Amino acid sequence: MILLACVFALFGFAGLAYGADWFVDGASGLARRFHISPLVIGLTVVAYGTSAPEIGTCLVAVLGESPGLAVGNVIGSNAANLGLILGITAVMTPFAVPRGLLRREFWFMLGATVLLWPLAAAGVVSRPVGLVLAAFLILFNVLSVRWGRSAEAGPSGGPDDGGSEPSLGRNLTTTGVGLVALLIGAELLVRGAGDIARTLGASETVIGLTLVAIGTSLPELATSVAAGRRGQIQIVAGNVIGSNLFNVLGALGISAAVVPVAMEPSLATAEVPGVVLLTLLAGVFMLTGRRVARVEGIVLLAGYAAYLIFVVL
Repeated sequence: MILLACVFALFGFAGLAYGADWFVDGASGLARRFHISPLVIGLTVVAYGTSAPEIGTCLVAVLGESPGLAVGNVIGSNAANLGLILGITAVMTPFAVPRGLLRREFWFMLGATVLLWPLAAAGVVSRPVGLVLAAFLILFNVLSVRWGRSAEAGPSGGPDDGGSEPSLGRNLTTTGVGLVALLIGAELLVRGAGDIARTLGASETVIGLTLVAIGTSLPELATSVAAGRRGQIQIVAGNVIGSNLFNVLGALGISAAVVPVAMEPSLATAEVPGVVLLTLLAGVFMLTGRRVARVEGIVLLAGYAAYLIFVVL
C-alpha cells in the first residue's frame, strides 16, 4: 500500500514539474501573440487554470454536506499561495516586481481577503451573497483585461521573448497539455501523500488542514517556480493574486450560489486574521519595487509555518 502511494507521489511530482514548464511556455506565448500583458494572463488564464482543484474540491465538499472542508480549503489555499508559494519562489529565484505593477490588483485581493471577516462572523454565505461574489470576479476580469490592453507588456517578458513565435495552435496545445499534466500531477501527489500520512497514523484533521489546502495549491506552486526560473515575474505575481481572488470570489462564491455555505464564526478570530496578515506581509515585499530576496522568502515561509501551527494547535 505504502509502495503504491510512493509511486503515486513520484508520478505526481513529475506531472507537476513538466506540466508547469509547458503551461508557462504556452501562457507566455499567448500573452505575446495577443499583445496582452503577462500579468493579465497570470491573473486570468494561469490563475484560473491552477485554481481548478480548489473549485472542484469546494463544490464536492458543499454538495457532500462538508462546508467546513470547502471553507478551510479556500482560506488554507490562500495562506499557502502567499506564504508557501511566494516564499519558495523567492528562495529559489529572487525576483523584483516593478513599482506600481500591482497597485490596483493587490488591493482587489486584499479587499476580497478582508471580506472573509464579515462572512465568517455572519456564519453563512447565502446564495445571493455567493452570486454577488461571483459578479465581483467577473468585474475584476473585465477590468484586468482593460488595464492590460492599455498598458505595455513591460520588460517581464523574460528571456523567452524574441525569436520565432510558435503558432497559435501550438501555444494553445502547450497550455492545455501543461494544465492537464499539472492537475493530474497534483491529484496523484495528494492521493499518494494522503495514503502515506494515514499509514503513518496522521489524523484526518491534520491531513485536511495541510494536504487538502497545500495539495490544491501545488499547481500554483509548480507554475510560479517555473515562471520565476524563466523570468516571467508578471505571471508569478498574477498567478498568486488571481488565484487568491478566484478562491474567495469564484470557488466560495460559486459554491455558495449552488448551496449556502456555513462558516464557523471562530474563523474570524484565527484563520482569517492570519491570512490577512500574510496578505499584508506579501504586499509589503511585492509593492516596494525592491527585489523579493531569499531572506524575505524565508520570512514568508516562517509566517506560513507559524500560521499552520497556530491553526492546528
